Amino acid sequence: MAKQKKSHKGIVPVSSRDRAPETISAVRAPFRLGAVGVVVLALVVLLILMTVAIPLRNYFQQRSEIAHTEASIQAKELQIEELSEELDRYQSEAYVREQARRRLGVIEPGETAFRILDPALDSGATVTSDGTEEEARGTWYETLWESVTEPELLEPEELPAPVDVVPDENKVDAVMEEPAEEPVQ
Repeated sequence: MAKQKKSHKGIVPVSSRDRAPETISAVRAPFRLGAVGVVVLALVVLLILMTVAIPLRNYFQQRSEIAHTEASIQAKELQIEELSEELDRYQSEAYVREQARRRLGVIEPGETAFRILDPALDSGATVTSDGTEEEARGTWYETLWESVTEPELLEPEELPAPVDVVPDENKVDAVMEEPAEEPVQ
């Protein structure tokens, strides 16, 4: 048989009586931080920020280095492609002959070379110099030694103009204020 509940007639359970001590202890004054608590909380927040900031900075710095390296790799790959194309061109005999003609002026056997000169250019001595040549002075180190050891003589019109020197009044007064030494007898 099933158990039957005992009913308590006339007794009404009051929940507020049992919970009265709990409600008084649960209602407290709001939590307040003192000056020391605020400083400790600020230090904890700074510590957390530093722990997060340094790895973030390293991450972004490494990402920029990776991007720079990838750009450098792409530039080098492009350069490799251009050089391999040039290498392929030089494998052709016709291209080599064309470059030899153009750059070096090479002619094939049986061909006649022509050089076209501009008639406006005069090949006289007036174009390149005044016609007077200096005599050879010797080796370069002799010329250097002479330029260091022998002074160059200047013409009178090349000499600098004399400058009038006005003595500084403060220096003249300083010289005059110095006590004269007494002659020794």
